[in-house]
Amino acid sequence: MTRTWPRLVVAAALVALPSAAWAARAHDGHKKAKPAPAVVEPSGPSAAEIESLRQELIGPDDEAAAEAATKLGDAGSPRAVEPFLEVLAEGGRAPRVQSALDGLAKLGAAHALRSDQAVVDALTLYAGHRAPDIRRRAVKALATVSEPRVNATLVERLGDAAPDVRAAAADALASRRDGKAVPRLFALLSRGDAGVAPALAALATPDIVPRVAELAGTVDEEIIANVLGEYVKRADVPEKLRIDVLRTIGHLSGAVATAALADYLASVPAKEDRASKREAQKLLDQRAGGTQ
Repeated sequence: MTRTWPRLVVAAALVALPSAAWAARAHDGHKKAKPAPAVVEPSGPSAAEIESLRQELIGPDDEAAAEAATKLGDAGSPRAVEPFLEVLAEGGRAPRVQSALDGLAKLGAAHALRSDQAVVDALTLYAGHRAPDIRRRAVKALATVSEPRVNATLVERLGDAAPDVRAAAADALASRRDGKAVPRLFALLSRGDAGVAPALAALATPDIVPRVAELAGTVDEEIIANVLGEYVKRADVPEKLRIDVLRTIGHLSGAVATAALADYLASVPAKEDRASKREAQKLLDQRAGGTQ
């Protein structure tokens, strides 16, 4: 890659102060000038500290570069973005690229990652890297970018050859509440892709739930129990549907189905009385007695 990126430029704001107080005459007399607003310095490391970490990040020592990347990522400052983009623009050894992607993901999680074209382009490029681990890290960083256009790249990664990358893309789309991804997620689940189960559970609409249940016999029942078990804990699920889902889980075999019922019980406050809570307990008792 030969594209270059602009280096970090931090300019100090200059506030011109009037040399003398001014007065304006109004109908009712003179009005005093308001004091100039105080200059608010950006939080986080100074420009000099950022530059020092940048030098370590691009320096010859891999260990020092990794430590610098951690500090820049933990800084939670938009000023820390540029050094990471510089590393990605230059490419280089995998450890540096990995550190840069992880650092950008940290900044994104701290709401300090810009959503400009340079950031989106760099992460989109690395989401298609030849190395699966690089792709996975880029996808995780993309998930934190609050720009809707990155969703197309995340959906594209649902077709990745690597299960870990598909799972990361699915989780990213779930965190962004992208309901348009549901058909792709269901298609992957129907082929036995366990990595997309949590995301499908988070995004599934009520009409998808029976279709998931109907996969029993063609897809590992543990995967189905995982999806339904996560879905039933959602606060937006109607109580009647929740009971139906619990009964479906009760008919599935294996420890995962039992754990899903127990997890649902544990998710309900002890003093709260729900019909679905009683149903889950009954189903657990039946499984314990071998009369499911």
